[in-house]
Amino acid sequence: MMCSNQNSVGQQQPVLSRKNRRFDQTLAAETVDKKTLADLAWSGVPEGVSRCEVWQMLLSYRPLTRERRAEALQRKRSEYGDLRKNLYEQSLAVQSLSKGLSMPESTSSPDAEVSLLRQIRKDLPRTRLRSGTLYPAELLVEHPRIQALMERVLFVWAVRQPASGYVQGLNDVLLPFIVVCLSQRNGGDHASEERLNAEILQRVDEEQLAEVEADCYWCITKILSEIFDHYTHGQPGIQRMVHRLKEIIRRIDAPLTAHLDAQGMDLLHVAFRWMTCLMVRELPMPCCLRLWDALIAESALHGASIVDRVSAGFEALLVYFCACFAAYFGARLQAMDFEAMTFFLQQMPTDSFTEAEVDVLLGEAYVLKSLFQQAPRHLSNDPQPSA
Repeated sequence: MMCSNQNSVGQQQPVLSRKNRRFDQTLAAETVDKKTLADLAWSGVPEGVSRCEVWQMLLSYRPLTRERRAEALQRKRSEYGDLRKNLYEQSLAVQSLSKGLSMPESTSSPDAEVSLLRQIRKDLPRTRLRSGTLYPAELLVEHPRIQALMERVLFVWAVRQPASGYVQGLNDVLLPFIVVCLSQRNGGDHASEERLNAEILQRVDEEQLAEVEADCYWCITKILSEIFDHYTHGQPGIQRMVHRLKEIIRRIDAPLTAHLDAQGMDLLHVAFRWMTCLMVRELPMPCCLRLWDALIAESALHGASIVDRVSAGFEALLVYFCACFAAYFGARLQAMDFEAMTFFLQQMPTDSFTEAEVDVLLGEAYVLKSLFQQAPRHLSNDPQPSA
């Protein structure tokens, strides 16, 4: 590893206090400075600050200007309510099913929507939230109200995005938004996220849950709009990221690359999962949220223009983080044969990970990105052209 976290708890506490004050000052402004907020969020949203509000502002869903927020949120939630009614509730594919019954093979519903709903309902029961240690939100995902919420959001998004449609992995991408948006109803900061469990649904009525659902829909829409070609036919965005990942690992951990090659191990399949699911399956949820703080901040700092998608933003930082994540386990992987590595990579041993480990990996990813992103020839075996 390039560096380690050597700060003691006593040394960290004053930093956290200053950080909280800076967040409070930034969020208290009549019009929040988005760049300042993104700079702060990149290093992690601390306990006592609403991660939900920070993410929504950085994703340009919650307005930066205070006087516009209530009206804008009400309008967007109402807009989603109309989409849900028109695209989901009035869908013949949805109406053809009675609660608890399996999907009929033939129906008068459009074939595309029948297939879509069948695939979503097949995937949702298999959705798992990695809880790590002492994180009770795992059972939350299995609750029928959350399963129904996820089905509606994914169905509406897929119907509105025919170029992509529903892709396995989008159910995982939705999870962090559910945790963060629900935590807003439970206090709004890290402490509420740590305590979040299915019991909160006893205190959240249908109207409040509908607001959470709308917020999750618009937030995931914002994220997916930046990495849309990750989920279109052939997944060219994922292909691009995996190629870049292999090149980065080759540069930063040559022994690991040599061992993978000698064992005939291709990172293609596991890297596809890392990048399609945005590390949700690989990290405990608290660590995933910390990673997403930086990814969403990076996106806000660089914008979501077509030019920036490849050179900066969410996608670029994620590739470098994945490379550092692989290198973190490099020594252990080099001691394994093909079969052992396959088993290891399918279930990475990260349950004991904390935000401190993610901070270190993000720091390394930032260094690598600074070194290589603007000098892509450093990631190529091609010789430099002669002058």
